Amino acid sequence: GIQAGHWRVEELPEEQYRLRDSTGARYGRFREAELNLEVARRVADLLRASGARVDLLPARVPAGYRADAFVAVHADGADRPGARGWKAATPWRASEAARRLREALAGTYPRFTGLPEDRFGTTSYMRGYYAFSPHRYEHAIDPRTPAVILEMGFITVREDREALLGNPQAAALGIAAGIMRFLSGHDPFDRGQMAVSLYPVMRVGVRGAELLSHPSEDALRLAELPEGTLVRPLHRQDGWFEVMAWGSWRRFGWLSAAALEPLPGG
Repeated sequence: GIQAGHWRVEELPEEQYRLRDSTGARYGRFREAELNLEVARRVADLLRASGARVDLLPARVPAGYRADAFVAVHADGADRPGARGWKAATPWRASEAARRLREALAGTYPRFTGLPEDRFGTTSYMRGYYAFSPHRYEHAIDPRTPAVILEMGFITVREDREALLGNPQAAALGIAAGIMRFLSGHDPFDRGQMAVSLYPVMRVGVRGAELLSHPSEDALRLAELPEGTLVRPLHRQDGWFEVMAWGSWRRFGWLSAAALEPLPGG
């Protein structure tokens, strides 16, 4: 499934009526949705030429949509100085297959476009994208569908805009190549790869735990969480947990596993 972000957004179902005015970024008279559709159509054509079955989807997602992969194609508008480049995100609770889909796109998209990664730009709105939210909406993907939202670049930034508008085929090739790389190693019958791990709520067990952008000691420091702060773990990688701070879904990042402890009686 290739979704052209914001395309036919006015057709969103009643349960998502609040999103009908979400028309995306703009630059002058140019609308993001036009670029999204142009690239998404090219991606679909490339995938079909490679033998894949493809659904080109508008903003409205079929209820409980199932596919071997779902990629939502978007572009961004700059809201901070120095913003540039692409970024990709999985749902909050992502399966191993979804993480591999993101890694595949991260490996091919910049090679074809030459665009840098907006490494610290992933937002809570991307992770909580409405199409990723079957717990909130009927019209959303099935939780077992590996999914990624890709922001191709900033149409409000000259360098990104020239790359995307000047050569949309490069963006399409980068996306299609990533999807094909993922599908080449994907076993749709391996339920374990598509299962989402659920972790109990934990709390910070040390004074001043550093919330980091990536699971590495030299990553960007996002915040300091006081001892006793409740967190919802999303994913474990080596000696790290990706977490969301309790009661604040906009505060998310990585904590050392050594900084966390289970709740009493948990």
